This record gives sequence, C-alpha cells and structure tokens, in this order.
Amino acid sequence: MAQTENSMQLSETEAIAQQRIALVEEKKVILDHFHEASKGCWKQFAVNDCLFKAKQQKYQALLPLDQREIALNVRQRVLKEAERQQRISGKTQETPKDKAMP
Repeated sequence: MAQTENSMQLSETEAIAQQRIALVEEKKVILDHFHEASKGCWKQFAVNDCLFKAKQQKYQALLPLDQREIALNVRQRVLKEAERQQRISGKTQETPKDKAMP
C-alpha cells in the first residue's frame, strides 16, 4: 500500500512539474507580447498612456497564471507534508523493533 502511495505522489509531483513548465512558457509569451507592445508605444505620441495600458494588460494576463502557480505551490506543500508524515510514521514503526533487539 505504501508503494501505491509513493507512486501516486511521484505521478502527482511529475504533473506539478509539467504544469510549472507550461506556466513558465505561458508567462514568457505574455512578457514577449508586453515587450513588443511597449516598443510600439515609443512610436506613438502618448507614450506614457500607451505604456500604462500595456502594463495593465500584462498584469491582467499574468493574474490567472499567478493564481494557478499559487495553487500548484499549495498542492506541492501538501504532498511534501504527506511525504514527511509518511517518513515519520515509518521511522516510529521501525524504532520499537530496533530497540527490542538487544
């Protein structure tokens, strides 16, 4: 049963890692778009207004990604805590056996 829990945690950890990679790629696309938009702003008369709008769009686009990243962090913390609890319970089960030997 412990083997099954370990494999589930491993697959969950791998899924989190893949989702993090996807988030990084999506953020890169958004930031690239922002850099292009800010470059275009310098060709306009109202540079500050254009830059403000570009930043606002960037933050609005990044907000859902940041929320997904926070959710991934929470899932990863829960997995690490479960793994830690499993190690602790494994050690407490092994400790009485070791002490009973002498």
